Amino acid sequence: MAKQYIDVLIDGKVYSLGGSETEGYVQQIATYLNGKIFQLKAQPGFLKMPEDYQSIMTYLNLADDYFKEKESAKALASDKESMEKETYRLKHEMVSTQMKLESLRNERTVSEEELETAKKAAKEAAEQAEAAKNEVQAQIERVKKEAQEQIEAVKKTAQEQVESARKEAQEQIERAKREVQERVESAEKAAQDRAVRAEQTAREQAEAAKKEALEQIADAKKEANDFRGEAEVWKQEAEDQRLAVESSQSEIASLQDKLEILKQQLEEARQAATAVQTEKSQLKARLMQTEQEKQSVKEQLSQLEQEKQTIKKDLEESLQEAGAAREELAAVRQAQVEAYMKRKPFPKRQGTVELKDAILRL
Repeated sequence: MAKQYIDVLIDGKVYSLGGSETEGYVQQIATYLNGKIFQLKAQPGFLKMPEDYQSIMTYLNLADDYFKEKESAKALASDKESMEKETYRLKHEMVSTQMKLESLRNERTVSEEELETAKKAAKEAAEQAEAAKNEVQAQIERVKKEAQEQIEAVKKTAQEQVESARKEAQEQIERAKREVQERVESAEKAAQDRAVRAEQTAREQAEAAKKEALEQIADAKKEANDFRGEAEVWKQEAEDQRLAVESSQSEIASLQDKLEILKQQLEEARQAATAVQTEKSQLKARLMQTEQEKQSVKEQLSQLEQEKQTIKKDLEESLQEAGAAREELAAVRQAQVEAYMKRKPFPKRQGTVELKDAILRL
């Protein structure tokens, strides 16, 4: 911006100031300076001071105003920074709360998946236990049925064989008796027919027939004994079948123990599911608490935002009031200066006073 010269009235004297600032800004500074000088001259004893002391007092009051305004601006900047830090902290807490909430939601999802897995495992264990129970029951019934059938078949076979052996031995004995009787009768008849001549022959034949009959009886007894031996074998087989049944019962008992173990595992799975349910309830409670904390943080943020808006509004109103007061004071000072200039003309000071922009911005 080009350098320009502006005539201003300061303490009853006209100065030509050169610089790059606008005329309105330079006049505003001059008005403020005239107001400060007017205030100082209104104080008792100020006009009695030497001119250099009056200048020093003016400079001190201007410096005092400058540093007070600087401190006020610094305090406002500090308040603004504090509010920004508090806002950032609250935003950070809100983000942290949202992260915690997301973590709790993920944990709840994982807990629900673990609960579903535990339920599936418990259901599978229950199904396996039920299937094992049904299988064991079927095996028990099948083994009982097979053992009963085998025992009944062995009993029936042994009884039939014993009865058959007895019947056959009885028939052989009866047949031998009939043959002996027939031969005896034949011998008696021959003896009667032949008398003495055939008596000896009849006796020999009788002895022979008797011996043969005894041998046949002995053979029948031997066969009966053989049948008894076979019956003993069948009894032994029946005993073996009974032992097999007892072994099957032992296996059944082992399967029942396994079933008890499966029941215990199922109970543990149910307890685990209960624990997971309890943990899920705790997570729900924590989630509700986190929601409440989040709501509280939101309320605090809203309250702080309202307070911030209120402070900002108050600050704007204060700045507006201060600006209005300064404008009013400037207008009053300008009016005083104009009135003062109308009362007494001042000679224009020869020469020009050139001020730097840094001094004009004090």
